[in-house]
Parts: sequence; C-alpha cells; structure tokens
Amino acid sequence: MARRKITKTKKTKNKPMKTVEGDLCFFVNDGRIVQSIGQLTGVFSEISDETYSYHVNSEKNDFASWIGDVFGHKKLASELRRVKTKETALKKVDAHLNLLKK
Repeated sequence: MARRKITKTKKTKNKPMKTVEGDLCFFVNDGRIVQSIGQLTGVFSEISDETYSYHVNSEKNDFASWIGDVFGHKKLASELRRVKTKETALKKVDAHLNLLKK
C-alpha cells in the first residue's frame, strides 16, 4: 500500500495549496497522474473528450469527487458537478485558483 502524504506547498489566506502523493493522487484513465488542483488546468487542456467523459458522465464526476474528498474544496467540487464540458471545468478551476491567489 502506498504511503499517504500531503505536502503543503504554498499558503494563501490560510488555505494551503496542496500536492498529494500515493493513493491520494488522481489517476486519469489515459495514464496521467495528477497531484494538485493546479495541475488539473493542464489536464483539462490536454485530455481527449473521451477521457473526460470517462471520468465525468451522468453517473459520476471523478474530478469533483477527488477535489472534495482529498482537498476539501466543497464549493469547487459542487461547481464541477454541474458542468458538462472540460472547457467549462477548466474555467471553474482557473477561477478557483485565482481566488486563492488573492
């Protein structure tokens, strides 16, 4: 079993930007491994529509679940559950990250 480790990389407004390791990472079905919410912007920009649909469909939203469960960002998770395209998901994540930087 992989060790669970959360590393705080930056604090802004008492909300740490985290990277995770081991089984806390998000494993995209195309082989990518995502360790932070910030890395999702690149993933959403690069993955195919088929890969996005594998993780986000009428039955589930793996990205939203991961963000809510691992990082505790319930508002962003809720917003992602309502979007249907990776482009809109990218905008939501970007907006969230910009708020954390302020």
